[in-house]
Amino acid sequence: GPSILINETPSEPTGFYRLVELEERQYQRGMYVVFPVPQALRALVYGRHWMRNGIPFLKEILGLAGDRVCILNGRLALNGRYVGPVFGLDSSGQVLPQHPGCFEVPPGYFFAASQHFEKSFDGRYFGALPLNILSGEARPIWTF
Repeated sequence: GPSILINETPSEPTGFYRLVELEERQYQRGMYVVFPVPQALRALVYGRHWMRNGIPFLKEILGLAGDRVCILNGRLALNGRYVGPVFGLDSSGQVLPQHPGCFEVPPGYFFAASQHFEKSFDGRYFGALPLNILSGEARPIWTF
């Protein structure tokens, strides 16, 4: 049967989603996607209790190959359009990873960030990731 996910975090609309497997070439900007928390970030994400241990990320694809991402002066911009702030500290006052500068999303990669919640821990703190880590598209069933 279909895979049903529950998003409990504020990064994207909370609620129920259906996971649909796609081929890499089918992913598009604006899609919600599911992917495991990269190994290098697990101690941070699960250690600070932002999510329960083992829960994957659900984020929106904002950028794909060729898109220009800039993180400058505490601001995230994509292709010259302001997306949201980049904070230096999390809500408990602990330092967040910073990767200032601009880069182009390489072929075979995606850049995910929330436009729903400005304090989301997302690509603004860890950059672009390979498309091959995606578990699929998360299609909203019922969100609130």
